[in-house]
Amino acid sequence: MAVKHTPTKEVHQGHKGGKTGCGFDTTVQADHWVNSNERITCAKNGCK
Repeated sequence: MAVKHTPTKEVHQGHKGGKTGCGFDTTVQADHWVNSNERITCAKNGCK
């Protein structure tokens, strides 16, 4: 599952309501995160 940060358009591994693979908490400013089927674009450890 992937989650997209809408302001930056970056796609991370994870899901809305939890944490991304690289450690972002998607419950903080939850309106900035959407579940996505797009390819992961984050190059940080945990996402790639």
